[in-house]
Amino acid sequence: MKLKFTKEDALRVIQILQGVIGSKSMLPILSHVILETGPDGTKMIASDLELWISCSLPAEVIEEGGNSIPGRRLFSILKELPDGTHELESGEGNEIKITSPRSFFRMKGLPREEFPAAPELGEVESISIRQADLKDLIRMTSYAISLDETRYVLNGLYFLFENGELTVVASDGRRLALARTECPIPADFRKEIIIPSKTIHELTRILGDEGECTIKLGERQIAFELPGILMISRLVEGRFPDYRQVIPQQDGITLTLNRSDFMQVVRLASLITDEKSNSVRFVFGGGMARLSAVTPDVGETKEEMPIVYDGEELEIAFNPYFIIDVLKVLEDEDEINLQLIDSDSPGVFKKDERFLCVIMPMKL
Repeated sequence: MKLKFTKEDALRVIQILQGVIGSKSMLPILSHVILETGPDGTKMIASDLELWISCSLPAEVIEEGGNSIPGRRLFSILKELPDGTHELESGEGNEIKITSPRSFFRMKGLPREEFPAAPELGEVESISIRQADLKDLIRMTSYAISLDETRYVLNGLYFLFENGELTVVASDGRRLALARTECPIPADFRKEIIIPSKTIHELTRILGDEGECTIKLGERQIAFELPGILMISRLVEGRFPDYRQVIPQQDGITLTLNRSDFMQVVRLASLITDEKSNSVRFVFGGGMARLSAVTPDVGETKEEMPIVYDGEELEIAFNPYFIIDVLKVLEDEDEINLQLIDSDSPGVFKKDERFLCVIMPMKL
């Protein structure tokens, strides 16, 4: 194998693969990337056994072939190489040589045959969606993914394809975020899956604001195909809890709040909380929202802001960081709606019919 490439192109590709190049894997080959040329062009491939990514590399192929290259070391070399065109060539015994006008590197690879093959998707259903729409669905929900590994079905994003829509849900048991968008699927098509959080993180890094993403749904795997990139991931086995049971059905009051003002007072109130006492008391009534927090050995704070609400006073406590997370993803909104029932019922932030976030209250 022998080819010429530019630093810019190779660095862009290796940066996409960085998240799945294992530095402490039990299989040494997983710390390598595979570089290979063929009829479909030049590709770089990385995997951690749960996630497999292939990226096209623009290159001038002088001699076809393939080899494995230590991934982290290649990334370090590419960062330091001068801009311009460089040459890469296979040597004896899985060696790789990189030559530029002022530099020469020789690295030891491993037998390419040891690298795991791409997972078999089997029979798939293909769905196209705008990258910007998919990226927005993930942004609006992924902050609520559970980090508790004992509740593995919550360690990812729930995707529901149904009734011409894609609904995405995340929950950690204390909050639930839901977003949906129209999706070009057959009227009678229904599919529900759970995508691991790591896959979601890596997908977010490569999704752009233009173009389409093709989703290929297999029985146990899912593939995301973008221009020059193919990502294949395992799915989380198990059944996601019925999210509809978490969303309050009872009518309460709806507060319309200035988003930036509310963000400011919640942030200020959160400064006095800590990991053991991360609760802020909210009192709505008399045209004001009054926030207070008292944390032993830390201190006390009181904040307030005017609101359009003169109804019966309602008192409730929330984790302020959960509210901040919601307000961040609603950054384009001037006003936000908060629905409340009583001090023991969840609060619901809503944006039309396509986004909501349910936050469980804390003890007063």
